[in-house]
Amino acid sequence: MIERRINISGLSALAVISDIHGNSWALDAVLEDIERRGITNIVNLGDSIYGPLDPVGTIKRLSSKKIKSIKGNQDRVLLTPTTEVLKSKTYVYVKESLTSNDLSWIENMPATLSFFMEEFFLCHGTPTSDETCLLEDVTSHGVFLRSSEYILRDLKDINEPVILCAHSHIPRTVYLSTGQIVINPGSIGLPAYSDDFPFPHQMESGCPHANYTILSKQYDKWIIEHIIIPYDWKTASKRALENGREDWAKWILYGRV
Repeated sequence: MIERRINISGLSALAVISDIHGNSWALDAVLEDIERRGITNIVNLGDSIYGPLDPVGTIKRLSSKKIKSIKGNQDRVLLTPTTEVLKSKTYVYVKESLTSNDLSWIENMPATLSFFMEEFFLCHGTPTSDETCLLEDVTSHGVFLRSSEYILRDLKDINEPVILCAHSHIPRTVYLSTGQIVINPGSIGLPAYSDDFPFPHQMESGCPHANYTILSKQYDKWIIEHIIIPYDWKTASKRALENGREDWAKWILYGRV
């Protein structure tokens, strides 16, 4: 996994977004809320454009704001698709929408990132896998919060005090015995989904709202706010239906599988 390091001075608040999945309607609502709060530092944890929605509009918004983004697994598959992915109508829709510049934008995103004087470590899944949840244990019996022991095992080489992860689409904050805090901002654009890897399972936030997280410093401690934002999810759901994804339409509309 490729890691890049960036130092930014004067960070007082940070907005963390992830798993947009091409939902530009949800992204607009979140970006408007971030701007209203006067926050100028934003990081994006990946899975930005893959979905039967608005991949081109989503890229334009992210690139115009110069938001620091890392790759998610479904960003990566646009560059190196598997045989199964190539058969997906959603993959074809997204890939045919993209220009060579769009693909270069995706390719140039790092897999992980150490940010703000090594205060934050950003990854999509775990530091070594963009397909594995850091905070959730996906089993044949269901999805559960992972034990601190297993989370720390995946973070054994990570020294940053705040770890920002995504992939599960479920907002969470977990405090570890090392004093490190692990935060998943949830998903902006896809509040529920089902998947067969590594076992058939469902992820459900329970509502259609867009999720993101704000971190702000107070007395040398990070204040963590999980934010849920209403937006025009009916229009996003309709776009998914138009592109032949009834499952996505339901997930977006209800936050349930």
